Amino acid sequence: MALIFTFGIALMLTAPLLRRYRKAPFALAGGAFILLVLAVFGLTYPDVSAGQAAIQSNRRFYLIVLAFELPVLTLALISLRYFKFAFWLGWAANLIFTLWLTAVLVWLTFFWHW
Repeated sequence: MALIFTFGIALMLTAPLLRRYRKAPFALAGGAFILLVLAVFGLTYPDVSAGQAAIQSNRRFYLIVLAFELPVLTLALISLRYFKFAFWLGWAANLIFTLWLTAVLVWLTFFWHW
């Protein structure tokens, strides 16, 4: 699941590079859709062998993913036909989510001690 999650993030971050071919909104929408599917799957089928605290933590994380990526998907779909600036709003929201996720990952890897 982590590999698919990383692919979805990478697809959305590289979406502006596809503007020349007019595929940028499709890449942004595809990446957001991948993350939304993973979040819904994680909310629907929690890993019960991980323990109650891990299930609650994962549930909060998946809700954060839903809160960030649902507007990104909506803005990407709007930018396909109507409001072209919506692509940049969605991409900026995704960039904020990615920067937050990177900060959490660095914090947990290097600075959080038992």
